[in-house]
This record gives sequence, structure tokens and C-alpha cells, in this order.
Amino acid sequence: MHNLTKIKLFRVLLCISYPFALVFIYPFVLMRKKNPSGLFFFFDRYAIGGAQRVHLDILESVKHIYKQVFFTRLSLNDKMKKEFYDTPNADIKDIHIWCDYLLLRLFTVHYYCFYINRHKSAHVFSSNSTFFYDMLFFINNRIIKTELLHNFTYGNNGMEFFGLSNHKYMDNRMVIDKATYNNITKQYSEYHISESYNNRVHIIEPGVRFPVNLKKDYSQPLKILYAGRGGAQKRIFLLNQIAEKCIQEKWLAEFHFAGSMMDELSDYVKQHSVIHGEISEQGKMYELYRVSHAILMTSAYEGFPMLIKESMACGCVPVVTALEGNKSHLRNNENALLIQNPEDEKQVVEQGVQYIQHLLENKNELERLSMSARNYAEQYFDRGKFIEAYKRFFANDKDI
Repeated sequence: MHNLTKIKLFRVLLCISYPFALVFIYPFVLMRKKNPSGLFFFFDRYAIGGAQRVHLDILESVKHIYKQVFFTRLSLNDKMKKEFYDTPNADIKDIHIWCDYLLLRLFTVHYYCFYINRHKSAHVFSSNSTFFYDMLFFINNRIIKTELLHNFTYGNNGMEFFGLSNHKYMDNRMVIDKATYNNITKQYSEYHISESYNNRVHIIEPGVRFPVNLKKDYSQPLKILYAGRGGAQKRIFLLNQIAEKCIQEKWLAEFHFAGSMMDELSDYVKQHSVIHGEISEQGKMYELYRVSHAILMTSAYEGFPMLIKESMACGCVPVVTALEGNKSHLRNNENALLIQNPEDEKQVVEQGVQYIQHLLENKNELERLSMSARNYAEQYFDRGKFIEAYKRFFANDKDI
């Protein structure tokens, strides 16, 4: 069933249950103390991930303002829970248990809508939370409603379809790169949405931290890193094939894997690679970037991942598929090595292997690309600018 259909069917159920919620739920809402700032965040989860790093920086932009933060999906791990729960001036709750079951979700949607609507003015900001989309129809027009969309998934289960279905109810749709902006406007055109809604879409690109006094050792073995999760989007099986071919050739290449994709790697690759598991501490992750020479990604679709930005800040050469999001910042043979024709899986593997061989045989090229990647990151991936932009945004400054 398409997500557009699911949204419509669940909204019918919400409308049917509204009178019952008004009688049985609203009295409990009246007993709850209002949020003095009217600032609410609804995120999916606090499990480790690049999106969660972005969410933490957004919370950093309003660290002096009281806010309520809700997690609406089950977190598969608690690697970043402490970082979220240490957010200053924040009341943070994991409400996924009230969102996971249909009957409970119906009345939980109404509960939070009733509560938010009690505020004369408020701003509801959400990312990756389908619960937020369920609420939109029932939140008063005077309330500012903002979605952050990280990327397009190009499938029936993508967040882009939730956003499409609710575009009229959102005041802002924030994106993290030009490619996602273009995808939204293209989708609007395909579904005959008025061009006036393009004005509600805004780009604020996330930034990253930079290590102090970075010194890279370019001696072999060539250290190649992938860090992150698995899943269909990431195509770990292609990473695995590239690693197998390089290992079988007995090249002086050392593969490092950090994250939750281990079950998608072959035993052969795991036996001949360095396995780090999931790394939650950013300092440890940056140390791994520092000793790595290249970051390898074979994704089928992406926005522009934080993994690439962070690794470039540490002088890693991106060896990644030439997706539109990646091409917004990366230029082949200038600050990256781009794997062309990402849809051709056989070619992705062949070209990935060729690029690794190229870096092994050309130390000067490795150093040149590494320095270029680092310099580009310093120029365009300033975390401070990202935080300042969101400060202005939450202050209702139109100069985003």
C-alpha cells in the first residue's frame, strides 16, 4: 500500500476518533503545564546516525531557550541517548510506546495536538517522524509547523510522500542540500502543486567540527573506511565485493568498518578487515577519520551524508557514487573520486576497485586529493554557520 493511501486512511480514523478524544483526552491536557517558549521538537529516535548529529546541532542553536523534545520511534540502540538527554533547557521524553500501536497512536496524536493548540503561539519542528505528519491536520493554523527532510528515498516508503501529502499544512520544509531541494520542487511539479509552495522550502547545510593540528600519515597500507548503517540504500553488498577483490589481490589496502552493517559483510571480508563496531563518541570517530585515507560509499541514493563531510574535514578522499547530492559538492579528480553510473552495480564495483588501485599506485595524487578535500570542507562545511542560521530561523528571521 502506498504511503499516500496510508496517510489518508489513518486521517479518516483520526477524524472518527476526534469526538471521543475531546471527551476523554482533552481534560487531561488541561492539567498539563504549558511550554513557556512554545518550542516543540518531534524526532524519530536517538539511535546513532548522521541525521541525529544534525538534530543535535539544531538543538544547540536554541540551547538558551526552553524546549520540549519527543522521540516517536523505537531506538535500536542508545548510543546517542545521553547526548540528547544532556541538552540544556530541555524536557525530553521517549514516547514511542504511545506511537507504535494503532489505538494508542490515535489518541496520542490528539493528546499532543490538544496540548500544542493550547499555546497562543508555538513552533513545532520535526524530522523523520511520521507521528508529526499525523498531527499536522489537527494543529491550529497559528502554530508554525516545520519539517526537516534529509533526503529522498525514491520509493513508496519515503518521507517525501508524507511531506507531499501534507505540504499545505507546513509553513516550512527545511532541507540539507540543493539536490533534495530540487527533488521537492520536481515532485511538486509532477503532482501539479502550485509553484508558490516552493517558497516554503529552505536550504540550510549542516556543518562539522574540524580537528586541530591535523597531520596525515600517507604511508601504506591505504586505509579505506566505511562507517554507518546498512540497508538497501547503502548497498553494503557492493562495498563487500570491492573489499573482497582488493583483499584477494593482496594489495596494501586495509578496510575499516564502523557501524551497524556487520551482518551484511561476508565472513571473508570481516576476517581480513578491521571491525570497529558502532562508535558513538565523536572524538573516537574523528580519530578513525584521522588515520584513514579514503571514505568508500556505494549508496543508491543520498542527500549529502554527514559521513562525507566529517571525513573530508579530516583529510579523507571520498570514493563515492556520483549521486546528485554528492555532486553538489564533489568534483571528480578535484576533491573526490566519483563512481559514475551508480545504477550499474557491476560498474560500481569495477570502478571502485580501480580507484583504490589508483590511490595505491599514486601517493602524490592521494595527498593532493586529501588536501583538496580538507580545504573544501573548511570553506563550505562550517558548523558555526549552520547553528547561526538556525538561530535566525527560530527567531523568525526571514534571512535564512
